[in-house]
Order: sequence, then C-alpha cells, then structure tokens
Amino acid sequence: MSSPLAERLTQRFFRYLAISSQSDPRATTLPTTPGQHEMARELAQELRQLGLDDIEIDEHATVTAVKRGNVPGAPRIGFITHIDTVDVGLSPDIHPQILRFNGEDLCLNAQKEIWLRVAEHPEILAYPGEEIIFSDGTSRTGGR
Repeated sequence: MSSPLAERLTQRFFRYLAISSQSDPRATTLPTTPGQHEMARELAQELRQLGLDDIEIDEHATVTAVKRGNVPGAPRIGFITHIDTVDVGLSPDIHPQILRFNGEDLCLNAQKEIWLRVAEHPEILAYPGEEIIFSDGTSRTGGR
C-alpha cells in the first residue's frame, strides 16, 4: 500500500473480512447469523474510538451513533449501510489478498486453479499497476 492511511484502511477492511457476517436465507431471525452481531459490535467500538456519541446496538444488530456538528446551521447527513454479505453458495470464511494488476489474468488460488480472467472481467483494465484486494476465489468479499 502506498501510504500510512491506505495501510490503516486496508487493515481495518481485513479485520471486517475476518468476521463471518454472511446472511442465512433460511433463517427466521434478524439478523440471520451471529456474525452480524459481531460486526455490529466491531463497528460500535470503532465509532467510539472516532469520538461519536449515543452509540447503540439494538436486538437486530442495527448500530446508531451521533456525531455532533460544530458548524451552526450546517445541513445534517446520515449514513446507512448493511453489515451482512450475501450467501452465494461459497465459503463464508474470506481469505483476502492484495494483488497487483499488470494487465494480465490474475491467479487467485493456485492450489484450486482459480483465476480472474481479464476477458471475463474487462472492467479491471481500468486499474493497470494498481494493488487490488481480492478473495482467494473460494469466497466473496461482498459486492455484486
């Protein structure tokens, strides 16, 4: 990674990926897995470290927090996201890695012969020379 900030953000992202928060479509509870509660606790702790107030986690693993404004009359903003990853039939355990894309197919997992083929994912051509976070191909890091 190119900077201390990028390194810290990558470490944080890898910490998130280590929490198995994959949803369970068969569950009748919300959240659908214990990992989603674990992710909520991790996020609440980080919000405390960032100095936010009124941090709460409800029984559905919904995290709320307040960052008091310091500019009178400034508009308010809210951020909303989900903390689970979709179950696509792959492993819920994510094994992240950083690979540099040099314009060619990328081997994600030599043992299982899993490759990211440029022909199948031409959008990657927009990132020549970049370090990119991937799974090892046995799981999904989120996204689509």
